[in-house]
Amino acid sequence: MKESEFNLLANELFGSVLLPLGFTNQGTQHCTFYRKVGEEVYHFIMPSMGSRRVWYQVHVFPHSPAIYPLFEHRFPDNLGIPTDRCSLLSEYDGVNVTQQQFHCKYEEGFRRGFTRTVQPLLLNAAVPYLDQFQTVADIIPVIRHPSFLGFALHHVGRSDEAIAALQRERERLKRLDTDNVDVATLLEHVDQLLGQEA
Repeated sequence: MKESEFNLLANELFGSVLLPLGFTNQGTQHCTFYRKVGEEVYHFIMPSMGSRRVWYQVHVFPHSPAIYPLFEHRFPDNLGIPTDRCSLLSEYDGVNVTQQQFHCKYEEGFRRGFTRTVQPLLLNAAVPYLDQFQTVADIIPVIRHPSFLGFALHHVGRSDEAIAALQRERERLKRLDTDNVDVATLLEHVDQLLGQEA
């Protein structure tokens, strides 16, 4: 299946379940579904096709502009996942690290597998998992990607932990290409926050 065909079909099938639950796929170039909860948190459900184009996986994760300075610039398709690998939807452990591959080689198999397996998982695992995240403080315990942790800790006022995490992030960013606009923006934001904490 071509990527364009996958995106079209995924938007149709996932939309049939998620749009009535307050999600939208407005502005996506792929098949990213999201909904805003409260003032600072978004819930994301993102099917993505594997490199061989015969299967796909589904990422489920909370996010927030408060924990990522590039949020508006990369929204909705290219934000990165704060929960990292602990965002995969499967029959075995709901939303966690287990990668389940759902078939999408042919449209008929995609539709059949979605109805039989993915749709119930969205309703019984993905959405209830996301419902627990209403604030940035709710997200912090599940953040696995270090890039987001310092920003989140700073946002909720956990200063000592934020300083340590932001210092680690600054060291990581300095090892990257600091001429890259995104890297430079993140580094500037980290330095600004560390200046506030000093």
